Amino acid sequence: MDIGKLLNMVRSIPKDKLKTDAGLKEVIRDLGKKVGKNFTDKELNGYVEKFRHMSRTENVGSLLNKLSKKGVNAKDIDSLKKRFK
Repeated sequence: MDIGKLLNMVRSIPKDKLKTDAGLKEVIRDLGKKVGKNFTDKELNGYVEKFRHMSRTENVGSLLNKLSKKGVNAKDIDSLKKRFK
């Protein structure tokens, strides 16, 4: 998936939905539908738990590092860095 398209999807998420578990489930469910996936309640609960953990423990630098380890190319990483500045 194109990084620009992904960032536009992320920007379109209302920040107030990220404050509650129900809002997070709705966001994850909607994003899944956009890419053709349907999640079970168990999967949604797992993703919400992961999101909450990451929001407490991660920062932009550590997330970019993880993306590079997962195979996101250097050009995309540089593009992301520029957008976060």
